[in-house]
Amino acid sequence: MRILAIHGSPSMKRGKTYLVLEKLLKGAKKAGAIIEVIFLKKERIRGCTGCLSCWVKTPGKCFQKDDMAKLIEKLKRTDLMILATPVYVDGMTGQCKNFMDRLIPLLDSHYEIRDGHFRHVVKEKFCSKIFLISVCAFHEMDNFDPLILHAKRAAENLNMEYVGEILRPAVYGLSMKKVGTDRLRRIMQAFERAGEELVKNGAVSENTRQEAASEIVPKEAYLRTMNRYFDAQIQRR
Repeated sequence: MRILAIHGSPSMKRGKTYLVLEKLLKGAKKAGAIIEVIFLKKERIRGCTGCLSCWVKTPGKCFQKDDMAKLIEKLKRTDLMILATPVYVDGMTGQCKNFMDRLIPLLDSHYEIRDGHFRHVVKEKFCSKIFLISVCAFHEMDNFDPLILHAKRAAENLNMEYVGEILRPAVYGLSMKKVGTDRLRRIMQAFERAGEELVKNGAVSENTRQEAASEIVPKEAYLRTMNRYFDAQIQRR
């Protein structure tokens, strides 16, 4: 299996998104996957202008000369795309949204009805599956709901199979030194196990997903710790 991991956090390797993605990819590699990671912050990707030239003037090609054409070619040689993004204002990062918008050259301007719904015709074969990995600073799991819905809808429009997600709420808890190391170890092992399951089984088990999202500290304790942390950061200025 060839995996293309699209990393959309502007923090790149310094952020918590990469912390869990790295573990997942370690497991996937252990299971035999060939992996490439793309850091969107490093790529030169302009915003979609909505001109529709890639549909009517130069079908399949955007008029903008940037790195997106290269990434689309990589997608055509990929079995699974992993979209890795933290939750930013109830959705994916701007880098990720920009990348997703620029995938429209893969589609035809004409419509068809798939599963009773208007969709664009897919112009040519490319990566057939997409998996979501995300982290959030907030404690509740429902903070991921808009992002999951967006990823699922994008998959439907691109005629890709959405094969699930693995999520880490209250992600700053992974850096809390007073938390038991055994609990943190089990969470990180769950992300690594998820990578193996994704390659071997085509999906991540519910038990693994729950372990990855399991509570590190109670909600009120997490709130107090986070507020103290930001108070300290403000005082240092």
